[in-house]
Amino acid sequence: MILKRKIRFLGIVISFFWFCLLISFNASASQFLQTKNSPTSNLWDRVRDGFVLASPPDSKERRTIQAAYAANLKTFNRIVANSERYLFHIVEELQRRGMPMEIALIPVVESSYNPLVKSTPDNPSTGLWQFVPRTGKYLGLSQNIWFDDRRDVIASTEAALNYFQYLYDRFNSWELAIAAYNIGEGTVGKILAKASGKDKSKDFYRLGFPIEAKQYVYKLLLVKDIVANSKKYGIKLRSVPNRPYFETVKIHKPIDVPVVTRLANISETEFTKLNPAYNGFVVKVFNEPRTLLLPKDNSKTFLRNLQIYQSAKNPWQLYHVKKGEYIQSIANRHGTTVSLLRTMNGMLDNKEIALAEDQVLLAPPLIKQSSASIAYKRPSTDVYIVKKGDTLYHIAKRHGTTIDQIKQWNSNSNKGLSVGQELLLAKN
Repeated sequence: MILKRKIRFLGIVISFFWFCLLISFNASASQFLQTKNSPTSNLWDRVRDGFVLASPPDSKERRTIQAAYAANLKTFNRIVANSERYLFHIVEELQRRGMPMEIALIPVVESSYNPLVKSTPDNPSTGLWQFVPRTGKYLGLSQNIWFDDRRDVIASTEAALNYFQYLYDRFNSWELAIAAYNIGEGTVGKILAKASGKDKSKDFYRLGFPIEAKQYVYKLLLVKDIVANSKKYGIKLRSVPNRPYFETVKIHKPIDVPVVTRLANISETEFTKLNPAYNGFVVKVFNEPRTLLLPKDNSKTFLRNLQIYQSAKNPWQLYHVKKGEYIQSIANRHGTTVSLLRTMNGMLDNKEIALAEDQVLLAPPLIKQSSASIAYKRPSTDVYIVKKGDTLYHIAKRHGTTIDQIKQWNSNSNKGLSVGQELLLAKN
């Protein structure tokens, strides 16, 4: 009887053990799958997962290039910082096309991820992908006095990836496609044509390519190795967020760049880095609409303000602030409100902002006052800044006017006064 009870108890213990083990296994498996399927926050993880090209064999040229890069690793994170605006878009396109992620590193070698690299007479290439004018035209990239699409982030990336895909289809090798991108497909074709049937079966590094082409591929694959094994090189690779940096906006009518920056509440530097194709201060539109890139958080602001801007009876213009001018007086003379003027010029914190002489604001045209209005509101005015303890009574008494006249001059004076508020007062 006692033996049966012990056996029964032992069976319960064993069953409970296996039950707990099964639950633990299921939880671990669930956690593993969740971790595996959850999107990474660092874009470099996606880039590493998409690497497919083998490392080149050891050689004197490879060691020379590796030593040169190792001596300048501090500049590598500067290049990574440059890439933050563009890398997500390029990675998305490569993944969509099923192309190797090594191609995302081509702009590191070509332009240090700086689309504004200046062309020189000796090197007329430009943009992230460094197209020369002839190749740009061949790939359908417009070039005129208004814009150069070799520098356009989206257009040049599409052209570059189309070209790489074409080169791969022709040569059936990514190493050959990359070399052809550097020295020209005609040169690669001639080298392969001269090689015997036996030589053609050799890998890229054993074919008779000029040192320039080999060095180009070495550089690219060394950059890949730095990204894949940054610890080996003693560098902490700067993280790049795995999310879109910009959104696209279609423009159907010409618009000044300073107007765009104010409607979007961004700096002209930020606009230029996202839209480096434009040669001047006007986004010119011909037969087809132009695409602007704006930071993701600013695109909605731009579209909202653009609607206000375009719906105005009289188009808003750029206004240069004169010495001593205040936003209240500018709003009154231009027939608008301080609130709208602040919104359209990115002054959204509602704080009193000192206007600098010659500061540029977006404002409606100056209103034309009738003679009766001029007689009532004399053009010679002072602006008074409300101080702590001020009341309308004391302000009126000090300036030889009345409370009613102050209220007539200032549409918002029925509300309580606030420190820093601007009041228009007639000069004596």
